[in-house]
Parts: sequence; structure tokens; C-alpha cells
Amino acid sequence: MGVVLEGSNIVHLGGTRMWIVSTCFAFSGESSDAQVLQELIAADGYGHDFAAPFSGHNTAGAVPVHGRWRLACITAEQFEPTTVDDAARTIRSWSTDQDWYDPEYRHAPEVLEQIEGVIDGLDAGSLHRLRHPGPESEHDYAATVGGTGFHEYVVIDRGQGRVTVVVASDD
Repeated sequence: MGVVLEGSNIVHLGGTRMWIVSTCFAFSGESSDAQVLQELIAADGYGHDFAAPFSGHNTAGAVPVHGRWRLACITAEQFEPTTVDDAARTIRSWSTDQDWYDPEYRHAPEVLEQIEGVIDGLDAGSLHRLRHPGPESEHDYAATVGGTGFHEYVVIDRGQGRVTVVVASDD
């Protein structure tokens, strides 16, 4: 089995530094979710700091990173099964319940539609949520992402042979 990067898409939450990135990987073979998650973590394209444009390869540097953490500190065991309802509630709350500079600020209808499109894709297979490794696992520039939260979900769609990583955060 192997997990191979296919591509990514980003939804910018206009007027903010917030975004939702969906990164798709292909996989084949009959493996458990834990094995697919292990392969995903090891795949080129999973390790990304989310502070720089996505090159399609793991973030270069002295220490490979993923989000706020050193990549070596993320394991398959840190992904726990979750429900689409819980993930949807988290993403919707994160995307709207912020201390905006302008208390009247609201996302444009097309942005809300894009957020709902991402949420709709979460039911394509088994859904897992990354439990954060903790502050001791953060890399040197961790504070550049996740000021409003760092929410990561992985959808394992066996029917399509696809793994989708959905990260809702900011930079």
C-alpha cells in the first residue's frame, strides 16, 4: 500500500487570515484505518507548516513540521474517530465565533457555501480528528499558525481510494 498526494484546495475566509485546506491523497490496498493513517503521516505532502504556500512536498527545513508541531510527534494513535456532526459543529463555530474587529462582520454567502461544501465532504468515509500533540511538540515558529484554532480531520474513503486531510486554521 502507499499514500500518494493528488492535490489540494483552499477556501479563504475573505477579510480574515483564516482558511480551510483540503489535501487529497490516493491510496490502494486493504489496510486498517490505523495503517492508512501511518502511511498518510509518512507521505510526501502531509508535512506542511501551513504558514507558507503549499509546494506539494513536505515543508523543508531542519525539522520537518506539520501545522504547529514537529512531524515526528504526530502518530496514527493521535487520530480519534469522530462524527460529521461534531466536526461540522467545530468548523462552523470556529469560522464564525471569533472576536472580530468589526462586530458586524459576517462571511460572504459564497464563503459560507464553500465551508458547507467542505463539511459535506466529511461524510465520504471514516472520519478521524487529530488530537494535538501538545506544546512540548511545537516547532520554533509554531505561533505563526493556529491563533484561532487548528482543527484537522482525515476522511478515509475506501470506495474512491482517497484520503482527504481537512485543516481549518489561520496564519
